[in-house]
Amino acid sequence: MIVLIAQITGTTKPNEVVVIAAHLDDRPWTGGRASGADDDATGCATLLYIARTFAKLSFERTIRFAFFNAEEDAPWSGSGKDFGSGYYAAGLRAANENVVAMIAADSLAWNLSNNGVTYMVTRKPKADPGGGDLAIATAWQQVFPLYGITGITPLVQASGDNLDDHGSFWVNGYPATMLIEDDVSQVNPNWEQLSDQVTTPGWRWGYFLANARSLVAVAAHLAGGRGSSD
Repeated sequence: MIVLIAQITGTTKPNEVVVIAAHLDDRPWTGGRASGADDDATGCATLLYIARTFAKLSFERTIRFAFFNAEEDAPWSGSGKDFGSGYYAAGLRAANENVVAMIAADSLAWNLSNNGVTYMVTRKPKADPGGGDLAIATAWQQVFPLYGITGITPLVQASGDNLDDHGSFWVNGYPATMLIEDDVSQVNPNWEQLSDQVTTPGWRWGYFLANARSLVAVAAHLAGGRGSSD
């Protein structure tokens, strides 16, 4: 079990928790090494940036930065509760913690066709109790005009795809989403391969920066406004 957590405790609503996550593993499908630049160093780097940026700020809600291992297995494996996000989310449920929003950031820089599309994945409407997933995705889309973020087209994908750490939170009854590059029309063929590097054709620095900025902004809003200095 590998779970790394950092926390900024909320000021007025400390019992309401926002979890922003990425995964540390980069399992190769064909043996050997996997560089993991896109999957998921992009998510991890963005989380580290957010944590550093928010460190001197305060928010109404508690915000947790979570780094998980075993992303490929934890959400749906029968033994998923024993490691990674499966272990962590089950522990939150057992402790009756009030997670009001969770976002898993996975693969944010590869866009070969340069169409700029990024998805926030939610459950299908009938499987999204109270519309919690959709509320997170809507908040994400709203930060683009608010902060003048350009360079990507933010789309909601209500597919119920649980193949990431957000799936562990769904299993435990929490609203959660996944932020990911366009994996519908152009799945990155370099995932889990040595070729997953920043020099690989299709890597877009401007696209990555726009995705990272959007996650910074929505994390701040979900945690309670824009944040304020202590």
